[in-house]
Amino acid sequence: MCTTGVFRFADGGYALFKNKDFGRNHLDDRIWLDAAVFGVLGMTTWAGDDATNDEYSGFSIGANEYGVFCCDSNVVTLDGHVNYDVMTEVALREGTDVASAVEAVRAACDAAPTSWGNLLLIDADAAASVEIRGREVAIVPLDGPTARSNHHVVLGHHELQEDQATTDLRLASAQRRIATAEGLPDVYDLLASHDDGSTGVCNHLSSLTTVYSYVLSCQGGRTALDVVQGLPCSGAERVHLDIPFGTGSDPDAVEHVLQTYPSATKQNAALTG
Repeated sequence: MCTTGVFRFADGGYALFKNKDFGRNHLDDRIWLDAAVFGVLGMTTWAGDDATNDEYSGFSIGANEYGVFCCDSNVVTLDGHVNYDVMTEVALREGTDVASAVEAVRAACDAAPTSWGNLLLIDADAAASVEIRGREVAIVPLDGPTARSNHHVVLGHHELQEDQATTDLRLASAQRRIATAEGLPDVYDLLASHDDGSTGVCNHLSSLTTVYSYVLSCQGGRTALDVVQGLPCSGAERVHLDIPFGTGSDPDAVEHVLQTYPSATKQNAALTG
């Protein structure tokens, strides 16, 4: 389960955030980084304690050279359906702005039924929520700071959704906090918050633990990632990375991201995948 959101700064900059909750209490991300796209790889499995069974697919969160940010959260994973993380990757590979990214996702879902999920997208001018339910897609333009969790807000709750207990609480808490946020420190506080105890935005449940916390931001035309491995309330180091795109994507800049990113997996999936 995950809590996500978008936020726009007073000076025109913008941010996208995500807490990644997982079925074990530790995860080492794999990342993709080339001159056009950055992404944290998504997964089709919730593989208990055995990381050797992990299967990667699409992007969980990412950004592209045009300043489009996108992330997702699970609603229902269905056998025989395309992984919703694939749709985050579609948005970032095919979109030059939110509008074109959303249309690419709509077309991809129409072509093949997709596991149910929520996507959030933001760029310099627009933001949108995309709810995916098989081939059904609900697109909502967003005018202000917005949070999402693990149920469909527009398409509505469904008996199949995998989180029936915490998703409403986390959405209400995150939306309340992001609505009054003024800057990145407020976003960091949101991601570390426990307004509803162990089922807070920072999740301490034994079955679902927050294993990564991400904030993508764009200020002055430059994309940056602030990422914490582990519980964001724990005081774990928040690592700041400038994401190199285009002419800035030289080998030294890429290597710095790989070596600094908090993960024991230091390979670039763009080179090894």
